[in-house]
Parts: sequence; structure tokens; C-alpha cells
Amino acid sequence: MVNKSRHSDTIDMTQGNPIPIIITFAFPILLGNLFQQLYTVVDGIVVGKHVSDQALAAVGVGFPIIYMLTSIFIGLGVGSSVLVSHYFGQKNMKGIGDTITTMNTFLLTISIPITLFGIFTTGPFLRLLNVQTDIFELAKLYMVIYYIGLLPQFGYNINSSIFQGIGDSKTPLIMLAASSILHIILAYLFVVVLPWGVSGVAWSTVLSQYFSWFLSIIYIKKKLPDIKFRMFHMHIDKQCFKETLRIGVPTGIQNALFSVGMMVMQPLINQFGTAYIAGYNAAVKVDGFVFMPVTAITTAVTTYVGQNIGANKLDRVKKGVKATMVVVMGLCFVMCAIVIPFRSQLMHLFTDNAEVVERGNAYLLRVIPLYFISTLQYMYIGLLRGAGESLVPTIATLVSLWLARVPSAYLLSNYFGADNMHWCYAIGWVMGLCILIPYYHSGKWKKRIEKVV
Repeated sequence: MVNKSRHSDTIDMTQGNPIPIIITFAFPILLGNLFQQLYTVVDGIVVGKHVSDQALAAVGVGFPIIYMLTSIFIGLGVGSSVLVSHYFGQKNMKGIGDTITTMNTFLLTISIPITLFGIFTTGPFLRLLNVQTDIFELAKLYMVIYYIGLLPQFGYNINSSIFQGIGDSKTPLIMLAASSILHIILAYLFVVVLPWGVSGVAWSTVLSQYFSWFLSIIYIKKKLPDIKFRMFHMHIDKQCFKETLRIGVPTGIQNALFSVGMMVMQPLINQFGTAYIAGYNAAVKVDGFVFMPVTAITTAVTTYVGQNIGANKLDRVKKGVKATMVVVMGLCFVMCAIVIPFRSQLMHLFTDNAEVVERGNAYLLRVIPLYFISTLQYMYIGLLRGAGESLVPTIATLVSLWLARVPSAYLLSNYFGADNMHWCYAIGWVMGLCILIPYYHSGKWKKRIEKVV
């Protein structure tokens, strides 16, 4: 039975059977992730089908730069969610209100300088990536317009995290679904009806982001009337701000460096030819969709742990996480049983080239069967972040990438061939677990709990 709090759509995770609670909370997150993927898919389809191949390349080429710039705010969203979940477990509405006001004040203060920095550094960053001259100006135009939407993107991310912290994953889904539908309509209007090209798809993204931000503000006022939230009431609670930064900044840095790591891997992949690149990219898309349920559940675990730590129910934390690990291990087995036998059919959704299919299958055969290792890593990271410990998960993730995955990819491809490079993922996951598991069983993370409760 799922326990609803007196605030509609919020879930009190501090009582009841953990598994139904976590799955109920995770399902809207899964749907939200699908809508999030829809943003990039629609952009690619619209400009690819109705503008040009150059426009399609221009829309995607700046993603690593944009992701690095926005990573710190993604991390702050995680920090806000964890802190709010602690306060919600304590039934401390004042703490929730202070967190919301503090983060929105910080958002309004910092967003304009970040936006200007992004606009003025677009050209230099694109040159650093050696972007081809035929798409350089289109990519620059897209990114400059995109940066105008950083303020609402940050605002929505923070407010969505607030809702997740109080156990409400349905409201962010509603907001994201409405924004995605608006984005689709505007993209076709600005690109197909009004031939604005790359700028059209960029403006459709910006306007839909402003829409989702304003919608999130309305929902906060409606669903959390106790906190009396005022958007332009400028106030920073030092303790809330300090805790949010402590939890969120390591996560943001991790995301930024992870993006850099992927850029470092790209030259290795590119050297094996067009068919290999196409097969790898298609397989990664399959991989991303397959792993979405696990990502949603581990996000739910972070909120579950946060609320129960706020309520000082450590035994319930351990019980719920153990039960959830059994569920996600079973989920990994089901996903493997579906993907591996039908891997060629899945690859044919992207291409009819037999060599591309073969290269993609090589990735899926080496990565999907070992998903259970990655799932364990995600579960420990979600647990520790929910407890307010973000530094060790960040260290584990970066060690997994920089000291294990990237070097082993180069070594494996050199000594055992291009296809065997993909074993680097499992090697990285194991290395991450070698840090996370001993730290968890050492009990040192419980010191954070003492500060919370």
C-alpha cells in the first residue's frame, strides 16, 4: 500500500511496504525520462527531414559544451532534492520553504552571468572541438539562442527536484509532458511552416523551457501553500545553501568531467571507420532506453533513503534498499533476456547495413549481460546520495571512468581488437564498486545521518 501525505500526489516513504512505494514513485520518473529523450529526437527528426544534414549535425555538435555548462545546476537539483527529502521526513515545512527560496534566489542571481558566459564563449569552444566550417555558424547560432533558455531550464530543474524530494514524481511528469508537446508543436511551426531552420528549433526549445518553468512555479504555489513561496522574494538561508552545495556540487562536477571523458573516448571510436561509429551510436541509443527503468528506480531510492533518514528510520532504509536490489537484479535479467535474442532486430530499427548491425551487436553482447554490475553501482550511489553523502559516489564514478574505463578501452582495442573495447564498461563498473561497497560497509556514511537527524 502506498501512503499518500496530506499534500496530493506526494508519497510518504517512511511507512508501508517499500517496494510498491519505490516502484510507484519510479514509474512517473521513467515516463519523464522518455519525454526528455523526445526533446532531442524531435529536434533531430525536424531539422534532418526538413532542413539539411548540416543542420542536423549543427544541432547536436554542441551538446558536450552545453552539458558541461549546465552540469553544476543538474547537481544542485540533486542537492535540493536530497535536502528537501530530509526535511519532508522530519515533517519540517519551514526547512522545505527555506530550501526553495534559497535555491531560487541563487538561481536568479547566477543565471544571467552564466548565460552571458555561454554566449560569449560559444565560438571559442566550438573551435576547440574542431567543428567543421560548413556547420560552424549554424552550430553557433543554435547554441546562442539555446543559452537564452538557461534561466528557465535551471529553474525547472530545481523546482522539479523539490517535488521529487517530497515524494511527488507525478507533477514533474505532467510539467515535462506538457512542455514536450508544446516543443513538438513549436518545432514544426517554426521549422516546417515558418522556415526558420536551426534558429526555429532552438526557439521552440527556449519557449517550451520557459513554459515548463512558469508551470513549475504555479504548481509549487498550488501544491505547497504552507510555504508561502514568492518567486522574487530574495533570501538565502546559509545552512540550506551550504548543505545543497555540499551535496550538489560534487555531483555537478562529476557530470561535467563525465562529459569530458566521453569526448576523450570519441577519437578512439572514430578511428575504426564509419560503420563502427554508426553501429556504436545506434547501440548506445538502445542501451540508453534499456537502462531507463534502472535509472528511474535508483532515483526513487535516493528520495526513499532521504525521507527515511530524515525520519530517523535507518533500519527501514536498509530493508528497503535490499528489497529493491533484488527487484532491479530481476529487471536486469528480464532486459537481457529481451535484448540479446532480438539485438539484430533492434539494430535494424536504425539501419539496414549489415556491417553496422554487426558492430552494434558487438557492443550489446558485451555490455547488456553485465548490466547487473552497473545496476549495483547505481544503487549504492543512490543510497549514499540519499544519506547526504555525495563526495564518495563522485570519486567512485570518476575513478570508474578516468582510471578504469578510458585507459582499458585504449588497451583492449589495441591488443584485442575494436569489438572487445566494449569490455571497458564492465571494468569501470567493477572499479567503482570496489570503492562504494567497502565505504558503505565501513559505516562512515552514517556520520552524515547524525547531522541530519
